[in-house]
Amino acid sequence: MKTSEMVFNYLRRQGLVPEYDSKDNIWFKYEMRNYLFFNNDEDAQFINLTMPRIYDVTDDNRLAVLEAMNEVNETTKVVKLTIAGNSVWCATEIMMDSDPDLDDLIPRLLKILRTAQDKFYKVIE
Repeated sequence: MKTSEMVFNYLRRQGLVPEYDSKDNIWFKYEMRNYLFFNNDEDAQFINLTMPRIYDVTDDNRLAVLEAMNEVNETTKVVKLTIAGNSVWCATEIMMDSDPDLDDLIPRLLKILRTAQDKFYKVIE
């Protein structure tokens, strides 16, 4: 089974309502936050779970945003904050084994993303 199918089925078993977009990426909501699982079926052991658009970037706040992103990136395992368009995105990117336990993996990645978002908000204030 493809990684994206495994993740989609896992999310449905958890009572969530995942949806595929036009690129077969998976969008879903969890605890009032939006998440995006990027389809990487060509690399079955790679997972990229992202919390998109967590903060708007303007000309006035760009430097503060970059400094806050850098601090979170330096102090949080597995996470990578980037600017895409005019917003900050928070991503986890990991390699998993050939028989992943999604019951352990996905909740941990979701927690990492929430923690990174919270750190970012504290630093940017």
